[in-house]
Amino acid sequence: MKIHLFKAAALCVIATFLSACNKESTTQLIPNKNNEKSPLPIEQLRTFQKQMEAVKAHPDQRSQETLSLPDALWDVENLFNLTYSDPNQYYSQTTDHEFILTLPVNNSQEVDVVDAANLYNQIIEEARLALISDPSETTGFVSLIIEQPETTYGYAQVKCIGKTGERCNYNLPTTFPEGPFDPSDNWLFAAPMGKCDDPDIPSGADKQLQEKLHDQLIEDTPEAPMGYRNIYINRKRFVFDGVNTPGVFYTQNPEDICIDFQGMNTLFKKEKVIISTTIPEQYHLYNYAPVSIEISGIQTEDGSGLTHRNEVEYGLLYQVSKDEFGEVKDLLQP
Repeated sequence: MKIHLFKAAALCVIATFLSACNKESTTQLIPNKNNEKSPLPIEQLRTFQKQMEAVKAHPDQRSQETLSLPDALWDVENLFNLTYSDPNQYYSQTTDHEFILTLPVNNSQEVDVVDAANLYNQIIEEARLALISDPSETTGFVSLIIEQPETTYGYAQVKCIGKTGERCNYNLPTTFPEGPFDPSDNWLFAAPMGKCDDPDIPSGADKQLQEKLHDQLIEDTPEAPMGYRNIYINRKRFVFDGVNTPGVFYTQNPEDICIDFQGMNTLFKKEKVIISTTIPEQYHLYNYAPVSIEISGIQTEDGSGLTHRNEVEYGLLYQVSKDEFGEVKDLLQP
């Protein structure tokens, strides 16, 4: 009984330590419900961009053009990500910002182009406010995802999830046959607990794994040809942890929070397979690639253990002309 009481007390202490910076645990793979890929996605985005320019040039003139509701939301989400998100940037911490906007819809579930343009501009303003609310000077916009809306009384309730992140640099790892971690990489399970023998280092096993997986699965993305840049469309987000996903860190022993370098390499290899193979195969993400990876040490929902929460976003990789679509824009520069 004393042992159980000690474990419960220790878990409570660790939970208090983590509660200030961790998100809620999710114990299943949960994809967002994005629309399916358009057969000609860049052409569709090009058309929508021209429609947006026409609305901007004649703001008081109603358009005779309409879009299906799924197409309108697809256009808004993907043009926003193309314009304002940088897929080549590394983010150490991310924050989700949810906001709900309304969009007029007719009886045929169609949207006026002017209303779609207005929704796009409202999202820009909401995303800008989300960035301003973050006190960090290095905050950037990671991605926007629009969930499947509910439509009532001629309006769609459009729920948007915008993700901001703290941009930062990290040291590229030296990779050994066993993995990217060497004998000095013995880490406590969550940042900023530090190393097992040096708690003053403001990192942890979660962020160390995040950096190495970003380097292996995202940093190696081929560069776009000169005059072009990479974009990711049809964003899909998955959340999982070690409760129901074998290979992810999980323990019910509060004393078992030091992960030695061999354990770090084992976790790295298993998570790499989950992210690069298991999820794409299970959810038929053909030709999709990771856009962002965030790993955070958390306490499980029932309070009985500790695990790593993984939030991974995927997208279809394309290249677009900078002359046509420009460089990535800064939301804080109207």
